[in-house]
Amino acid sequence: MISPPGASQIGARLTIALRDSQGNTEELLGVLHDVRTIRKRDGSLATFNPESITQWRVVKKVSAKAGFGAPLSMRIRELEAAASTTWPADVTAEYGKWLLRASVGDTFQGNSVLPMGARPFGDPGKEIDQALLDVAAFYQRHGLQPTIQVPLPAYTKLDEYLDTQGWQVAADLQFMVSNASEIQPSTRDVRFTVEISDEPTPELLEVQGDKACAEIMRRYCARYLSVLLEGQRVATGRIAFTGSWGVLTRLYVHPQYRGRGLGRILMCELANVSRVQGCDQLTLQVDSSNSPAVSLCASLGFRLHHRDRYRVLH
Repeated sequence: MISPPGASQIGARLTIALRDSQGNTEELLGVLHDVRTIRKRDGSLATFNPESITQWRVVKKVSAKAGFGAPLSMRIRELEAAASTTWPADVTAEYGKWLLRASVGDTFQGNSVLPMGARPFGDPGKEIDQALLDVAAFYQRHGLQPTIQVPLPAYTKLDEYLDTQGWQVAADLQFMVSNASEIQPSTRDVRFTVEISDEPTPELLEVQGDKACAEIMRRYCARYLSVLLEGQRVATGRIAFTGSWGVLTRLYVHPQYRGRGLGRILMCELANVSRVQGCDQLTLQVDSSNSPAVSLCASLGFRLHHRDRYRVLH
């Protein structure tokens, strides 16, 4: 019998080959959660019998610098796809290479068009004027305001054209990237504790004060982290994994406790969750007008990759 992975391998990324008593074989790849459980890339847990192991090894991962290595337009599409995949809308529809998304109670990302095709307009499959009419009709049928997400600088021409057609800017976000391995673990007051769950618990949703997005969050496997101060939940965040990316969303610090370093603790702890998962590349979106949040991200090593401009039709 091969000596199975033990406590010293917990947190490492492994590949494990198994054979049961009937001769059936299986291979597991993921982060060792305990001596009988491995966490796969999608976040799910798989149990195994250590006595069935025929071989195993630690996977040595070569870290890529987040946000580099391919033409900018390709990297933008990859990041936008990762963000959209891990925040699945109630309703989606393909319109050429535009992705139409509609969700009850969500804003912007879950309720907007995402162009994913060739420049200048993202390849909607029809003339741009007809495409905009059809988009407006789609959102009106769902009782929503027509909204288009414009990744910049990939679709600068689309942004300029929308401006001439009366689509007004509703928000500008910075799409930022970093490597989890470059974010130093936080040093926190002993009064702070950290809690991690696989579900957006009622207690976590209560802190954020927005339960409308709970269904969207539950549609995609993710990890939820809370920072507690003397037992009281004061900061929360979410991280979901797809491809080579860990996507951070729903980062929130209770207003009463802001300015006390909780945002930094939250971000550092989420980066640690990503390291344990075996994912080194992180991305998030932050409102360009939120200077404290932008500064915090920059101080942790996050870099601007591109911008997202949301335009709405009144």
